This record gives sequence, C-alpha cells and structure tokens, in this order.
Amino acid sequence: MPMLVLPCIVLSAIINHAHAASDACEQIVVGGAAGWEPISYLGSNGHAQGISIDILRRYTQENNISLKVHLEVPWNRSIQMLEAGEIDVMAGAYYTAERAMTFIYSLPYASDDVMVFQHVDRQFSVHSIDSLIGHSGARPQGGSYGDFIDRFATDRLDMIYSPTGNRIFDILMNGRVDYVLLGRYDGMANVAIDGIDQQVIAIEPPLAVNEVQFMFSRSSPCVRHVARINSLITELNDSGQLSEWVAFHLPKSNSN
Repeated sequence: MPMLVLPCIVLSAIINHAHAASDACEQIVVGGAAGWEPISYLGSNGHAQGISIDILRRYTQENNISLKVHLEVPWNRSIQMLEAGEIDVMAGAYYTAERAMTFIYSLPYASDDVMVFQHVDRQFSVHSIDSLIGHSGARPQGGSYGDFIDRFATDRLDMIYSPTGNRIFDILMNGRVDYVLLGRYDGMANVAIDGIDQQVIAIEPPLAVNEVQFMFSRSSPCVRHVARINSLITELNDSGQLSEWVAFHLPKSNSN
C-alpha cells in the first residue's frame, strides 16, 4: 500500500497540535533526513530507522517521554520548524558556526566523510577540493558539509544544487555533471539503492570528516535534556553499541 503523503502545511499543523500541549518535555518531536543511512531513514515499512532514532528511542523509553518522528517533512521545512520551536530536534546534522548561533548541538554520535563520487568511465584526479575547480558537480540542496566546503562551493565551484537528493546520481549517470559531492553514508545508500555500485565509486581520501550531532531548538522545552542525552551517547559509545548500530543500519547493495 503506498504511503500517504500530506502537504507540508498539514503536517506542520498536526505536529504543532501535538507539540503545544505543555511547556514540559513530555514528548520529543523529531525531524531529519529521510534517506541518510545509517543516521536517519525510512525503512521499507515506512517506519523511521537509523542510529539517531535508536539513541532517541533508548533515551525516551528510559525517561518516560514519548517520541514522534517526522522524517517525511522535507529537510529545509524541518529546519524552519526547528527554528520556530515547532519541532524539538533534528536527528542528525553537521556543525556549522551559523547553525550554532541558532541551535543547540549535542555531542557527536557518528562521523561522516564528505566524498567525491565519480563514474568509473569518467574519472579525474582529486587531491583536494581545489581539484574540483573546472569540473561540474552536484550536491543536495539545503544541506551543509561544513563552513569551509560550503563557502568554497559557493565561491569557486560549478555546482548544481539538486532538490531530489535520493536521485542525485541520475545526473552523474547521464553525464550532466562530472562528480557528485555527498557524505560517504549518504552516497553509499544511494549507490546501493540504485544498484550502480559497479559504475559509481567514491574517490579517496575524503575531502573532510564531519561529526554528526543532534541539533536542538533553543525554544524546545526538551533542550534541558541535552546534557543527559550527551551522557547516554558517551555510555553507548564506550560500550560499543553505537558501532553495532552503525553497522546494522548501513545499506546493502541491490545490484546482486
């Protein structure tokens, strides 16, 4: 049965109604990327999954708080709702100085490499981000790869900002661009889902390594839980549970 997709204005009204009941943190409302394995994604059953969801689910269960996850809301709209306090937290984001002025970050619970993906038949050497000058590239619209890469891409690179991140490799496959700039996990997921792992490769080494963190609204009544969520992240990391969850949520290729 196809999943019902509601307009963003309707989704916003539903979330606001559920979220406005109390100034106490009785419920954590979550937004985030819907296809960022292993961080946050919608499984084949339409349910939210990923290491970020595992952490929040563990925390809310241990503290008698309900959890509502709305990965179906587009990323840019979720950021707006986070700033307005309509949702409490983004289930995974890179750090930027601009975001840190508006939101509260947790400790990192994962890291993701920023990679250049190329077609095997149209490879060129990449030693640093300067190697991308003179080549056409694509990256998802609305996301960040850190302050330096974001500024460099805006100022120096020929870049298409794709609104359809889950189909971004289409324009690499058809030759419209020379490379795609994605996080390693995000790229691996798309390559696996598209079944193109024999045609698209990630060029080593990564351009950068970005930590993945929760990003909380300063207006959220749940922001006072960040310190305890940080303690849980540390506990899960020390026990090896975070690594196990990452391995579980990494995508498997569909090309076989």
